[in-house]
Amino acid sequence: MKAGLLTLSFRLPGVTTLKARRSIVKRIIADVHRFGPSYAVCEVPGDGELQELTIRIAHLSADPRFTDSALRRAAERFEHRGAYQVTETSIEML
Repeated sequence: MKAGLLTLSFRLPGVTTLKARRSIVKRIIADVHRFGPSYAVCEVPGDGELQELTIRIAHLSADPRFTDSALRRAAERFEHRGAYQVTETSIEML
């Protein structure tokens, strides 16, 4: 089995409260859970800045090419949302 790890950094413009930030984080995590059972997601602890967010999405599969493709599609799904902006994306295969 091969695992792939997608790291996404977000900018959350307009977020001024922790409640608003958590709402966006919950929405992102729920979106990843809808991708399917071969995905896992977590928020990476940051420096406490409300308008910065980093999440990691893992994908497990027998074929590393499929894992890479699945993570690239997942990254594309987050590119065009109104509540946040993706500032950085990286994929690594483990």
